[in-house]
Amino acid sequence: METIKSKVVIAGGGPSGTFAAIAAARNGAEVLLIEQYGVLGGMSTMGAINPWMSFHEKLEGDVLQGRQVITGIPHEMVLKMIEMGACPGYHDDTIGEAASVTPFDPETVKYLWQKMCLDAGVRIMYHTYLIDAETSNGRVTALRGVNKGGQCRIEGDIFLDCTGDADLAAMAGCPFEIGRAEDGKMMPGTMNFTMANVDFEKVRVYMVQNPDEFWHNTRFDILAKQEPTGVSGFYTIWNKVKQELETPILRDRFLFFKGYRGDQATVNTSRVSGIDSTTAEGMTRGEIEGRCQAMEIAKCMVKYLPGFENAYVLSTGAVIGVRESRRISGEYMLNSDDLIAGRSFPDDIMTNAYTIDMHGADDDSVYHLDVPPYGVPYRVLLPRNIDNMIVAGRTISATREAHGSMRTTPACMALGQAAGTAAAVAAKSGAGVKDVDISALRGQLLKDNVYLL
Repeated sequence: METIKSKVVIAGGGPSGTFAAIAAARNGAEVLLIEQYGVLGGMSTMGAINPWMSFHEKLEGDVLQGRQVITGIPHEMVLKMIEMGACPGYHDDTIGEAASVTPFDPETVKYLWQKMCLDAGVRIMYHTYLIDAETSNGRVTALRGVNKGGQCRIEGDIFLDCTGDADLAAMAGCPFEIGRAEDGKMMPGTMNFTMANVDFEKVRVYMVQNPDEFWHNTRFDILAKQEPTGVSGFYTIWNKVKQELETPILRDRFLFFKGYRGDQATVNTSRVSGIDSTTAEGMTRGEIEGRCQAMEIAKCMVKYLPGFENAYVLSTGAVIGVRESRRISGEYMLNSDDLIAGRSFPDDIMTNAYTIDMHGADDDSVYHLDVPPYGVPYRVLLPRNIDNMIVAGRTISATREAHGSMRTTPACMALGQAAGTAAAVAAKSGAGVKDVDISALRGQLLKDNVYLL
């Protein structure tokens, strides 16, 4: 069995793992990034989750975008995307849910994120799947993986779990919660897909003429001047469509977003309930049902929605979009009171301001609650019983309600930068990840343009 060694080992090359790898390497650490697919980006490239939302706080009134709270390497990346013509930048969300939306070209993400890693000195190992973790005296000593070359053993000093499902943490015996307390059920998954040749001007005109058909927060003041960046509604048409669907979909409306190319729409309407992304069976059923739902929805959109008469399916996600799975039990558990109060902590390592957004596990409900900018303490990244592991991404230590705000892609990017920076600070000082000098960590994050309350 091959043995591979690195000071910092990161499992998962999605938004949190990629930005953790870049941050750790830029700050002098030796980094190995392990990814099960042949591309970085996670849900941004494999799951067709588009646009990114949100990098900003939400303000009431005519201006949606307030302070930009997700900055640092994620903002640097957006600027590079803009320079490459692969992203129009930050735009107001005409749905009225988020402060900003940032559409992007997923093909450019595949290239750019990889390039940023390689430029920083990250060693990438694609097509490697975690199968176990070796532990001793409260520390992970090695990972076990499998790839086309067979099994391998990966040793390290510091391990980062950025798998999106806390797979490494679970293998190492870390305590975690999953789903609702009463029955373990999780928010539904969605098979996102992209349609091309959409006439968004026709969509806009219909929306302006039929305001009652759309979500109550829809920004009709913006729609009077420009095409929508996102659409939530077409209630009457959706109720008609539901009678024609072969597969019942627990959804009460159409939801889609304008892509970075003006004639493309990313459709976030399918819902597959009752799946568990921590099992092969759950993911398989989610992807089979999700893809069937996507094609049925697309057919009905062409048939009924103004602006979609000549549209066609350009692509579907390679994997289903997962909203919820494991959440570790860490040194602190972020909760909804923290978010609603806009709390900051002495060990803040990032700031977030996205609304609490929760989808019903077994019905068509969607719960939204706006929150002010709030701090995220370093302790939520630290599993209680493992001394050399940091967890970043949607699986941090948080209640379900707080998770409903923290699970978005920009937040996961920021968590990744914080986790990678912490790993580098620990490696440089020789301290354990739980004994990192918080002043040094926050000082480095501020130096790297991270916004802290």
